[in-house]
Amino acid sequence: MLESLAEDIVTITSDYHHDHDSEFEMTTDHVMGWVNQFEEADREFILSELKHILNQGVYISKAKAKELLWDFVNRATRYLGYETIDLFLGETHFISSQAEHKSQTILLGILNELLLENTAYTLETCGSIGVRNHIYLDDIIASGGKFNEEIYRYISEKNILDALKNKEVRILSYFFCIHTWGTANARYVLKNRFGEENYFLNIKDFPVFAYYYIQNNIKEYNQSLNLVYPEKTKNEYDIYLNSLDQAIRQTDRGYRKQNQPSQETFFSSKENRVRLEQIFLDKGIEIISRIQDEESKRKHRPLGKTYPSYKTFGTGTLFFCWRNISNTCPIVFWWDNPAHNWRGLFPLQNRGN
Repeated sequence: MLESLAEDIVTITSDYHHDHDSEFEMTTDHVMGWVNQFEEADREFILSELKHILNQGVYISKAKAKELLWDFVNRATRYLGYETIDLFLGETHFISSQAEHKSQTILLGILNELLLENTAYTLETCGSIGVRNHIYLDDIIASGGKFNEEIYRYISEKNILDALKNKEVRILSYFFCIHTWGTANARYVLKNRFGEENYFLNIKDFPVFAYYYIQNNIKEYNQSLNLVYPEKTKNEYDIYLNSLDQAIRQTDRGYRKQNQPSQETFFSSKENRVRLEQIFLDKGIEIISRIQDEESKRKHRPLGKTYPSYKTFGTGTLFFCWRNISNTCPIVFWWDNPAHNWRGLFPLQNRGN
């Protein structure tokens, strides 16, 4: 049964890191090696629940990425009122603000291939009629920090805030996945950085589109909480949170309340949510306890990176892309350090642990 579940997971995630010049291959043996690091009684459950989660479209293969990017081009064309894609591209600039190995650059390269196949444009010739539209692409908004920083820098350097407010130019953003809380934070940070400018709170004027939404804002109504967000099932968890002596913000968001979500639609059952969250949290705390360097330990959380000032267990992302996964995912998925006796299911490239 274990091997059969592992094979099913490989079928879904088989192209992970295929673009990288590395020896890694997602195999049944690799999945089995990962799950065997957990307690024996939990292994079948972990793979079964992970398969259930992956079957909800939270893994983006390269083929799926191409499909989503082309769908976005069509969607943006319609949203902005153009009759044809070529007319849209003639007045559009795709923002490139990241290093060569980062996700945005990879996605722009794929988009350029799609444009060559389907239009008269390349990324280089887009906007040749005159730029009215600025498009920001990336794979995920988690905390929202990178997004607001890059948008702030771009608008400031181009000096286009007044043109945006006057609707002379427009910015659209598209992601494979966004967290509702992180996206809302990014909007409010931009509003404040631009002198209380309400433009950034207007969903119509400053749209942020996505294929998949992680509803993790517990202060909004009826969020599905489709991520790892544990209840307080052990008093020992308070000991860990209290050890984060530099974390003084969001103290009321550490735990999920028992009545949240109101209906379980993401995990296979409410009981299985509680069990898997506890397993990942316990193992994540154990992994972090093995880190010797105190500064490095402070930067990591058992359920994935978050702002060091947040008194939480981490972001808890359950969303994966073929080229890399976010380090805001629970640490059991990506931590890879032989000295800590742990190998991740999804090893990372171009990102230190």
